[in-house]
Amino acid sequence: MDFFDPETVLANLKNNIRSTGNGTQSIKKAACQTCNDRGIYMEGEFAVPCTCVKRKALEIKFKNCQIPRAMLNHSFSNFNFKYYSPTIKEPLSKRTYLEIAQKTYQYAQEFARDFVRGDAREGLLIQGPVGSGKTFLACCIANYVLQHSDQAVLFVVVPDLLEKIKASYSNASQYTEYSLVESACEVPLLIMDDLGAHSYTEWTRNKIYNIINYRLNHELPTVITTNLFLAGDLTELIGERTVSRIEQMCRPLWLERERDIREILREEKAGQTSGRR
Repeated sequence: MDFFDPETVLANLKNNIRSTGNGTQSIKKAACQTCNDRGIYMEGEFAVPCTCVKRKALEIKFKNCQIPRAMLNHSFSNFNFKYYSPTIKEPLSKRTYLEIAQKTYQYAQEFARDFVRGDAREGLLIQGPVGSGKTFLACCIANYVLQHSDQAVLFVVVPDLLEKIKASYSNASQYTEYSLVESACEVPLLIMDDLGAHSYTEWTRNKIYNIINYRLNHELPTVITTNLFLAGDLTELIGERTVSRIEQMCRPLWLERERDIREILREEKAGQTSGRR
Protein backbone atom coordinates (compact mmCIF):
# COMPACT_ATOMS: atom_id res chain seq x y z
CA MET A 1 0.00 0.00 0.00
CA ASP A 2 1.44 3.40 -1.01
CA PHE A 3 1.17 6.51 1.12
CA PHE A 4 0.56 10.13 0.29
CA ASP A 5 3.75 11.87 -0.83
CA PRO A 6 3.37 15.64 -1.38
CA GLU A 7 6.07 15.82 -4.05
CA THR A 8 4.52 13.05 -6.13
CA VAL A 9 1.01 14.43 -5.80
CA LEU A 10 2.10 17.92 -6.84
CA ALA A 11 3.93 16.51 -9.84
CA ASN A 12 0.86 14.51 -10.87
CA LEU A 13 -1.37 17.55 -10.55
CA LYS A 14 0.99 19.61 -12.73
CA ASN A 15 1.03 16.86 -15.34
CA ASN A 16 -2.76 16.74 -15.35
CA ILE A 17 -3.02 20.51 -15.75
CA ARG A 18 -0.34 20.74 -18.44
CA SER A 19 -1.79 20.78 -21.96
CA THR A 20 -0.88 18.20 -24.53
CA GLY A 21 1.31 21.05 -25.65
CA ASN A 22 4.22 20.59 -27.97
CA GLY A 23 2.44 18.65 -30.69
CA THR A 24 4.49 15.51 -30.25
CA GLN A 25 1.96 13.76 -28.00
CA SER A 26 -0.87 11.74 -29.43
CA ILE A 27 -4.37 13.20 -29.12
CA LYS A 28 -6.42 11.34 -26.52
CA LYS A 29 -10.16 10.93 -26.67
CA ALA A 30 -11.86 13.25 -24.19
CA ALA A 31 -13.11 11.47 -21.09
CA CYS A 32 -15.98 13.93 -20.72
CA GLN A 33 -18.13 14.30 -23.82
CA THR A 34 -19.91 17.34 -22.36
CA CYS A 35 -16.91 19.67 -22.03
CA ASN A 36 -14.19 17.72 -23.91
CA ASP A 37 -12.13 17.80 -20.69
CA ARG A 38 -11.96 21.60 -20.68
CA GLY A 39 -13.93 21.90 -17.44
CA ILE A 40 -16.51 24.25 -18.92
CA TYR A 41 -19.02 24.17 -21.77
CA MET A 42 -21.23 26.73 -23.45
CA GLU A 43 -24.96 27.07 -22.87
CA GLY A 44 -25.94 29.72 -25.37
CA GLU A 45 -23.69 32.69 -24.63
CA PHE A 46 -22.69 31.55 -21.16
CA ALA A 47 -19.77 29.37 -20.03
CA VAL A 48 -20.98 26.79 -17.51
CA PRO A 49 -18.75 24.74 -15.15
CA CYS A 50 -18.93 21.05 -15.99
CA THR A 51 -19.81 18.49 -13.33
CA CYS A 52 -16.77 16.42 -14.34
CA VAL A 53 -14.49 18.96 -12.60
CA LYS A 54 -16.02 18.22 -9.22
CA ARG A 55 -15.93 14.48 -9.94
CA LYS A 56 -12.24 14.56 -10.89
CA ALA A 57 -11.40 16.61 -7.79
CA LEU A 58 -13.19 14.04 -5.63
CA GLU A 59 -11.32 11.19 -7.33
CA ILE A 60 -8.00 12.89 -6.61
CA LYS A 61 -8.95 13.42 -2.95
CA PHE A 62 -9.87 9.76 -2.53
CA LYS A 63 -6.63 8.67 -4.20
CA ASN A 64 -4.53 10.90 -1.96
CA CYS A 65 -6.42 9.77 1.13
CA GLN A 66 -5.06 6.23 0.67
CA ILE A 67 -8.14 4.40 1.96
CA PRO A 68 -7.87 0.77 0.82
CA ARG A 69 -9.98 0.18 -2.30
CA ALA A 70 -12.20 -2.35 -0.53
CA MET A 71 -13.21 0.33 2.00
CA LEU A 72 -14.12 3.16 -0.37
CA ASN A 73 -17.84 2.37 -0.05
CA HIS A 74 -17.92 2.22 3.75
CA SER A 75 -20.44 4.78 4.96
CA PHE A 76 -22.54 5.56 8.01
CA SER A 77 -25.61 4.46 6.06
CA ASN A 78 -24.29 0.90 5.59
CA PHE A 79 -22.85 0.43 9.08
CA ASN A 80 -24.74 -2.68 10.23
CA PHE A 81 -25.73 -3.01 13.89
CA LYS A 82 -26.85 -6.63 13.48
CA TYR A 83 -23.34 -7.82 14.39
CA TYR A 84 -23.61 -6.41 17.93
CA SER A 85 -25.48 -8.41 20.52
CA PRO A 86 -28.53 -6.77 22.15
CA THR A 87 -28.29 -9.17 25.11
CA ILE A 88 -24.60 -9.70 25.97
CA LYS A 89 -23.37 -6.99 28.35
CA GLU A 90 -19.91 -5.56 28.85
CA PRO A 91 -19.08 -6.31 32.52
CA LEU A 92 -17.86 -2.85 33.61
CA SER A 93 -20.38 -0.54 31.95
CA LYS A 94 -23.28 -3.03 32.09
CA ARG A 95 -24.26 -1.91 28.60
CA THR A 96 -25.02 -4.37 25.82
CA TYR A 97 -22.69 -4.67 22.84
CA LEU A 98 -25.42 -3.10 20.73
CA GLU A 99 -25.76 -0.11 23.06
CA ILE A 100 -21.99 0.40 23.02
CA ALA A 101 -21.92 0.26 19.21
CA GLN A 102 -24.81 2.71 18.92
CA LYS A 103 -23.10 5.22 21.21
CA THR A 104 -19.74 4.90 19.43
CA TYR A 105 -21.46 5.25 16.07
CA GLN A 106 -23.21 8.40 17.29
CA TYR A 107 -19.95 10.02 18.43
CA ALA A 108 -18.21 9.06 15.17
CA GLN A 109 -21.01 10.60 13.11
CA GLU A 110 -21.01 13.75 15.21
CA PHE A 111 -17.23 14.04 14.84
CA ALA A 112 -17.45 13.78 11.03
CA ARG A 113 -20.14 16.46 10.89
CA ASP A 114 -18.24 18.73 13.29
CA PHE A 115 -15.06 18.37 11.22
CA VAL A 116 -16.87 19.35 8.03
CA ARG A 117 -18.24 22.44 9.82
CA GLY A 118 -14.78 23.28 11.15
CA ASP A 119 -15.82 22.66 14.76
CA ALA A 120 -13.82 19.50 15.52
CA ARG A 121 -11.02 20.05 18.03
CA GLU A 122 -10.98 16.65 19.72
CA GLY A 123 -10.15 13.43 17.87
CA LEU A 124 -11.38 9.90 18.50
CA LEU A 125 -9.72 6.78 19.89
CA ILE A 126 -11.75 3.74 18.77
CA GLN A 127 -10.78 0.66 20.79
CA GLY A 128 -11.98 -2.91 20.52
CA PRO A 129 -10.98 -6.47 19.65
CA VAL A 130 -10.03 -7.63 16.16
CA GLY A 131 -13.05 -7.77 13.87
CA SER A 132 -15.26 -5.41 15.87
CA GLY A 133 -15.75 -2.80 13.14
CA LYS A 134 -13.18 -0.17 14.20
CA THR A 135 -11.60 0.27 10.77
CA PHE A 136 -15.00 0.23 9.07
CA LEU A 137 -16.19 3.09 11.28
CA ALA A 138 -12.95 5.05 10.75
CA CYS A 139 -13.46 4.73 6.99
CA CYS A 140 -17.05 5.95 7.38
CA ILE A 141 -15.61 9.12 8.91
CA ALA A 142 -13.01 9.52 6.15
CA ASN A 143 -15.46 8.95 3.31
CA TYR A 144 -18.00 11.35 4.81
CA VAL A 145 -15.41 14.11 5.17
CA LEU A 146 -14.08 13.59 1.64
CA GLN A 147 -17.57 13.85 0.18
CA HIS A 148 -18.71 16.86 2.21
CA SER A 149 -15.57 18.95 2.67
CA ASP A 150 -12.62 20.36 0.75
CA GLN A 151 -10.28 19.35 3.58
CA ALA A 152 -7.68 16.65 2.93
CA VAL A 153 -7.77 13.32 4.77
CA LEU A 154 -4.93 10.83 5.14
CA PHE A 155 -5.59 7.19 6.11
CA VAL A 156 -2.52 5.28 7.29
CA VAL A 157 -2.16 1.74 8.58
CA VAL A 158 0.39 2.42 11.30
CA PRO A 159 2.61 -0.68 10.84
CA ASP A 160 2.76 -0.02 7.09
CA LEU A 161 3.62 3.64 7.63
CA LEU A 162 6.47 2.75 9.98
CA GLU A 163 7.85 0.23 7.49
CA LYS A 164 7.58 2.81 4.71
CA ILE A 165 9.51 5.34 6.81
CA LYS A 166 12.16 2.74 7.58
CA ALA A 167 12.45 1.82 3.91
CA SER A 168 12.86 5.50 2.98
CA TYR A 169 16.50 5.32 4.11
CA SER A 170 17.19 3.08 1.13
CA ASN A 171 18.41 4.71 -2.05
CA ALA A 172 15.79 2.69 -3.94
CA SER A 173 12.87 4.28 -2.07
CA GLN A 174 10.72 6.79 -3.94
CA TYR A 175 9.80 8.49 -0.66
CA THR A 176 11.71 10.48 1.92
CA GLU A 177 11.18 10.22 5.65
CA TYR A 178 10.44 13.94 5.72
CA SER A 179 7.63 13.74 3.16
CA LEU A 180 5.99 10.79 4.92
CA VAL A 181 6.16 12.21 8.43
CA GLU A 182 5.28 15.74 7.29
CA SER A 183 2.16 14.46 5.55
CA ALA A 184 1.00 12.61 8.66
CA CYS A 185 1.78 15.62 10.87
CA GLU A 186 0.17 18.35 8.81
CA VAL A 187 -2.84 16.83 7.01
CA PRO A 188 -6.09 18.35 8.35
CA LEU A 189 -7.52 14.95 9.31
CA LEU A 190 -5.29 11.95 10.03
CA ILE A 191 -6.67 8.46 10.56
CA MET A 192 -4.17 6.09 12.19
CA ASP A 193 -5.45 2.54 11.82
CA ASP A 194 -4.18 -0.38 13.90
CA LEU A 195 -1.97 1.49 16.36
CA GLY A 196 -0.10 -1.06 18.48
CA ALA A 197 0.07 -3.82 15.84
CA HIS A 198 3.82 -3.61 15.43
CA SER A 199 7.09 -4.64 17.07
CA TYR A 200 8.00 -1.26 18.55
CA THR A 201 11.52 -0.03 19.11
CA GLU A 202 12.69 3.28 20.54
CA TRP A 203 12.98 4.54 16.97
CA THR A 204 9.38 3.66 16.04
CA ARG A 205 8.08 5.00 19.36
CA ASN A 206 9.73 8.34 18.61
CA LYS A 207 8.16 8.51 15.14
CA ILE A 208 4.68 7.90 16.53
CA TYR A 209 5.28 10.38 19.35
CA ASN A 210 6.49 13.09 16.95
CA ILE A 211 3.37 12.76 14.78
CA ILE A 212 0.90 12.69 17.68
CA ASN A 213 2.66 15.46 19.62
CA TYR A 214 2.70 17.74 16.57
CA ARG A 215 -1.00 17.21 15.93
CA LEU A 216 -1.85 17.82 19.59
CA ASN A 217 0.13 21.07 19.66
CA HIS A 218 -1.45 22.32 16.43
CA GLU A 219 -4.99 21.18 17.33
CA LEU A 220 -5.30 18.90 14.31
CA PRO A 221 -7.97 16.20 14.82
CA THR A 222 -6.82 12.58 14.70
CA VAL A 223 -8.82 9.34 14.60
CA ILE A 224 -6.97 6.32 16.02
CA THR A 225 -8.03 2.67 16.05
CA THR A 226 -6.41 0.02 18.23
CA ASN A 227 -7.23 -3.40 19.63
CA LEU A 228 -5.14 -2.73 22.76
CA PHE A 229 -6.09 -1.16 26.09
CA LEU A 230 -4.82 2.40 26.40
CA ALA A 231 -3.67 1.96 29.99
CA GLY A 232 -2.27 -1.55 29.47
CA ASP A 233 -0.49 -3.09 26.52
CA LEU A 234 -0.57 0.07 24.40
CA THR A 235 1.31 2.04 27.06
CA GLU A 236 3.97 -0.66 27.20
CA LEU A 237 4.35 -0.65 23.42
CA ILE A 238 4.38 3.03 22.49
CA GLY A 239 5.29 4.67 25.80
CA GLU A 240 3.57 6.61 28.54
CA ARG A 241 4.24 10.08 27.09
CA THR A 242 2.57 9.16 23.77
CA VAL A 243 -0.43 7.61 25.50
CA SER A 244 -0.72 10.72 27.67
CA ARG A 245 -1.01 12.88 24.55
CA ILE A 246 -3.57 10.55 22.98
CA GLU A 247 -5.66 10.92 26.14
CA GLN A 248 -5.45 14.71 25.78
CA MET A 249 -6.42 14.82 22.10
CA CYS A 250 -8.93 11.97 21.63
CA ARG A 251 -12.30 10.97 23.03
CA PRO A 252 -12.10 7.28 24.04
CA LEU A 253 -14.69 5.03 22.36
CA TRP A 254 -15.24 1.29 22.25
CA LEU A 255 -16.67 -1.43 20.04
CA GLU A 256 -17.32 -4.97 21.27
CA ARG A 257 -18.50 -8.08 19.44
CA GLU A 258 -19.34 -11.68 20.21
CA ARG A 259 -17.65 -13.02 17.06
CA ASP A 260 -15.16 -11.59 14.60
CA ILE A 261 -17.35 -9.71 12.09
CA ARG A 262 -15.01 -10.61 9.24
CA GLU A 263 -15.57 -14.31 9.92
CA ILE A 264 -19.34 -13.77 9.85
CA LEU A 265 -19.07 -11.87 6.56
CA ARG A 266 -17.02 -14.69 5.01
CA GLU A 267 -19.64 -17.21 6.09
CA GLU A 268 -22.43 -15.04 4.67
CA LYS A 269 -20.56 -14.66 1.39
CA ALA A 270 -19.91 -18.40 1.19
CA GLY A 271 -23.59 -19.08 1.82
CA GLN A 272 -24.63 -16.69 -0.94
CA THR A 273 -22.15 -18.29 -3.36
CA SER A 274 -23.35 -21.82 -2.65
CA GLY A 275 -26.94 -20.68 -2.98
CA ARG A 276 -26.33 -19.50 -6.54
CA ARG A 277 -24.96 -22.85 -7.70
